[in-house]
Amino acid sequence: MLSALLVVVLIPIAQTFIPDSSLFDAYGLKLAANDALLVEAINANSAFILRFSPFDYSLTCTIAYNDSNQYIYAVALQSQTTSNDSTRFVFIGVNEETDVPFIGSLTYTGVSVTTYIAAAGNSTRRGKFPCTGWQKSNYRIHSLMDLANDLEQTDTNSFFVVTVASDGRYAYAFTNTFLIIYDLDQDIISTQLGNITWLDTSFLPRAVDISQNSLIIVLGYIGSSDTKYTPCAYLLNVINLILTVMDAWTYTPATNTSWQASLTNWDADIYASKYDLSVSWGAAGDRVLFGLQIMNTIVLVSVNQVNQNFDSAYQTLSNGKAVGMGKAVGWLDFDLIIVLVNTYSFNYIWSSSQVIVYNVSNNITFTVLSIFPNIQQTLSDTFGPIILSFAITQNGTVALLDSLGNYYILLPSSAGSFSDTSSGTCSSQTACIAGTFASEFGISPCSLCPSGTTTNGLTSQSSCVSCSNDSFCSLGAAFGDISTSSALLTNINQARAYPVSPQSIRFDNILIENMFAINSESSNCLVHSPLFWALIVVAVGLFVWILMFIFERYVKNPLGKKTHKQMKRFFKKTDLIGEGEMVIGGLFSFAIIVLVVFAYTFSTLYFQRYPIEQVYEGASFACDESLTNAQFSSGLMPIGIPPDDIEQPIFTLLDAQPLILSIDFVNTVFNCTDMTVSQIKDVSLQMTLSSCNDSASTMSLSLALPSHDINLQIALTGTNTIGAFRLSIQGPGSELMNTTFSTSYTLQDLVFSQALSYNGRLLAQQASCTLQLTKIINRTYPLEEDGETKFSGLWLPTLSTSVDNVFVDENEYKYSTSTSTVLSIVISETSSYVLNVQKPITAKQELVFTNLLYTIVCLEIFGLGFLIFKLIVIPFFKSIIRYFRQRCRSAANHSSLDKPTLTELNDIHL
Repeated sequence: MLSALLVVVLIPIAQTFIPDSSLFDAYGLKLAANDALLVEAINANSAFILRFSPFDYSLTCTIAYNDSNQYIYAVALQSQTTSNDSTRFVFIGVNEETDVPFIGSLTYTGVSVTTYIAAAGNSTRRGKFPCTGWQKSNYRIHSLMDLANDLEQTDTNSFFVVTVASDGRYAYAFTNTFLIIYDLDQDIISTQLGNITWLDTSFLPRAVDISQNSLIIVLGYIGSSDTKYTPCAYLLNVINLILTVMDAWTYTPATNTSWQASLTNWDADIYASKYDLSVSWGAAGDRVLFGLQIMNTIVLVSVNQVNQNFDSAYQTLSNGKAVGMGKAVGWLDFDLIIVLVNTYSFNYIWSSSQVIVYNVSNNITFTVLSIFPNIQQTLSDTFGPIILSFAITQNGTVALLDSLGNYYILLPSSAGSFSDTSSGTCSSQTACIAGTFASEFGISPCSLCPSGTTTNGLTSQSSCVSCSNDSFCSLGAAFGDISTSSALLTNINQARAYPVSPQSIRFDNILIENMFAINSESSNCLVHSPLFWALIVVAVGLFVWILMFIFERYVKNPLGKKTHKQMKRFFKKTDLIGEGEMVIGGLFSFAIIVLVVFAYTFSTLYFQRYPIEQVYEGASFACDESLTNAQFSSGLMPIGIPPDDIEQPIFTLLDAQPLILSIDFVNTVFNCTDMTVSQIKDVSLQMTLSSCNDSASTMSLSLALPSHDINLQIALTGTNTIGAFRLSIQGPGSELMNTTFSTSYTLQDLVFSQALSYNGRLLAQQASCTLQLTKIINRTYPLEEDGETKFSGLWLPTLSTSVDNVFVDENEYKYSTSTSTVLSIVISETSSYVLNVQKPITAKQELVFTNLLYTIVCLEIFGLGFLIFKLIVIPFFKSIIRYFRQRCRSAANHSSLDKPTLTELNDIHL
């Protein structure tokens, strides 16, 4: 008997509906709003919060539920209101004690809001609004006793949704098993069974919306826990107070292989928030938007209002493999949709919330217009990060609901301003910052001025103007008069590529190449060619030799004979080739003298062209004006290898060089009061600036670096845009002399600047770059053995960053949420240094010896030439002449007096 009693008692207890009252997204929409009223159901407090329009006034009331045992599934309001309409809201729920569902309404009967505001005046805005118009006695509750048994047998009636006609005359509620038409004016309800209405009796309603022409969309699931549940929508019309299904739509994944196609949703018949759906009619009534958060997808479907059916084609947008996109959807305008894009894991663990506005004007693509929260519109301290739903009013006001039951009201702002959400429970109108504009009335943030346009430093702009010609005018440009050739955008780098040694680093080769080459490419090369002048001398010598031959054979005048003898005697004395024996040798000796003089002159001038730091002009004595008496070598040396005693001082000078870092932020309205500079160690240490200046379009700062290895962070508070920045580093030089080693050390002044910008982009809110410092050490050996060795040192800064990561385009900017710009700079020394060595190609002793050898070579070359001429060329010509003489003997008899004989040729003295 006792066991039977326990069974009888326990069964009702097991079936009792016990929801979690702290969840604000369970079983339905707990928030509704129109242009007159905002209402929220707080189940934990068994009360409604009601806030009257205008929402920027504190006109808020609280009224308890009709029964503390009531659990409210959802609240609803008519979408359109007029001054003559009753202020009323509708709600649905279940009695937790009796498990009896109900539908009800409450109408406000107090003083009108307009009258109250006019009477109270601005001075008493914060005064308590008289909430006596909300009376519990005015509740109209309709318990659905006949349907209580259904709740005890199945969980399908947990899916209870409600909507109100745009004119506020009727409310419509839907479950799996029954449908309700609620005449609000007459306070009468009528019901009809779901099993004779729904085309599929397994249909589980999860969302509903009604168009202005009273077409109703109910979105839910169809299927079975044994197979799968699929999102499905029914299009209904009210005919003679009877709800009739006109058409049905069923979700189909884009492909059979997509991850959505693998979902079964087998437990969708048991209420869980992850299976929430959302639906919203477009203002024109010809399109409807579905939010399928379990599929992480929104769907845009066209509706034929005449035939009252769905078009077969529809557009979808997915947010990757997750859950949450489309948890709430709505329309801001005819072509603007607003979507709550939450990101949950498949275990329904929240990650992020974003409210995204899309443009769907072309019915093909979803174009992102704005994302909330964003740089300009951050979350208020009174509002949590987990957004559960929103409600949209006819004039574009958006009321958001977070997971703790807090609401936030986004009021539309006029052109030239945006809705600031940083504080309170209601946004305020704030002017667009310089470089941004807002052309329309709405809740979206201000847009960036396109590249090439600006606001010229002005705020509250509804449009941007073109920048001046040849100006730096980036995306979101605050100013349009900064020249692209401005010093602020100019790079400075002292480092130059170290010279490469010439192809030949042997002086004898260099001398031969420059003495025995004729380059006719330019007149300068021809003039400086020793061989060219030697050939001219040879030609003159041959002319003189022919002239002497004429004097000897054909001039009978005694003066001519005397002149010939004097010339013969002179040229024999100048003969360096035949040792005073040949006239022609004396003539050609002048060519040798020309070559030798050129060589000695070249060697002397070439020797003095060292080091390259002291060579200020080109080598005017040679065809190649880049000739220097220097050979070079470069190497990368590990910084960990200790330098020797002679090198150590230059390392010491480099390590001790004080550095000044300067940063110029270009095309911005940030000023010095917006900025803080910190050194990042294990803690953040604020640094003192050496100077800071801000002009109309630029902010410049400089600070002394405490070390060459440092991590800096420059934080700029505010949402102002920055078009570019230039990073500069300077350091004074110094000198040191070591008489012991006969060595001098010179630390060069450091001057480095590099500007970073990206056409069509602006600086990101979180930007970082790395400045690496490399030691460049030049070692110059002396020209003379007892000369002075010279060391010079310079830091080579290298700015290492990707401008693609440092600068963002307009689409990336929309996703930013930081209200400050932070530039992180890491300065460090590289693990190796560059050692450049300069040595002379030739020393003085080598120069003298090479010139001596060159002189001997010239003599030997000409001597060899004459020897070849004497032993080969002359005998060859003699044999030819002899041959032709024999052939032409008869002819020769007639001309013997005019031509020299073979005997005469033998008498010619070389």
